[in-house]
Amino acid sequence: MNRKEWNKLARTFEKNVCDISREETAGQIKRYVARAKIPRQGGVLVDMGCGIGTFILQYGHRFAEIVGVEYASDIIARAKKRCAKVTGVTWHTAGVEAAGKRIGPRADLTVCMNVITVPNAAKRKAMWDGIAAVTKRGGHALVVVASLEAEQMIGKLLGEEPGGHCNGLVDHDGALQKHFTRAELSEDFSCAGFSVKKIGKAFYPWSKEGLRPTPKLRANPPWDWVALAERV
Repeated sequence: MNRKEWNKLARTFEKNVCDISREETAGQIKRYVARAKIPRQGGVLVDMGCGIGTFILQYGHRFAEIVGVEYASDIIARAKKRCAKVTGVTWHTAGVEAAGKRIGPRADLTVCMNVITVPNAAKRKAMWDGIAAVTKRGGHALVVVASLEAEQMIGKLLGEEPGGHCNGLVDHDGALQKHFTRAELSEDFSCAGFSVKKIGKAFYPWSKEGLRPTPKLRANPPWDWVALAERV
């Protein structure tokens, strides 16, 4: 999506975007944050693609300084209002790939959740480079990406013909979105200068796929990949 299209989602963000910090059903995000080495005092959080500020609202109290980065100005305006009581927040209207140069290597924890979705490989690499650029040595990055394995599982459960999903690109309502295998996520993190500590599944409701959960579906919830890695 371009910036104009993202701005249109500002008022309906909760309905039309899977905000994994809010939607995730098994407490994985909380556990992964707990594994990150966040200083007890003076910690810095950089949320790359902060959306309407849900992660900042949930975990901002653990940090002395917070930087929220969002591509769409109308969405970041909502984030500012929602996070008005959170102290120490600086906001940047920018893409992930550009924000690294503005912010520099400051983050003890960099968060980037369901942002690396573009079909263009060069742009995805620029996003990974942006995450690396804001994360200090020894700091951690927490990244959530769409799972190709989950997409394949969904198709199988629904009895659909297996798709080619060339290079992990999946057509969602006419727009191609990048989905990652577990191995590909690990490799991309490593290429960006990180040592992967843990990768797991962040489950979300079937309603975000536009489906009512039958007993069969409830037993097999969809998921995104969530990964924690240290900058080396």
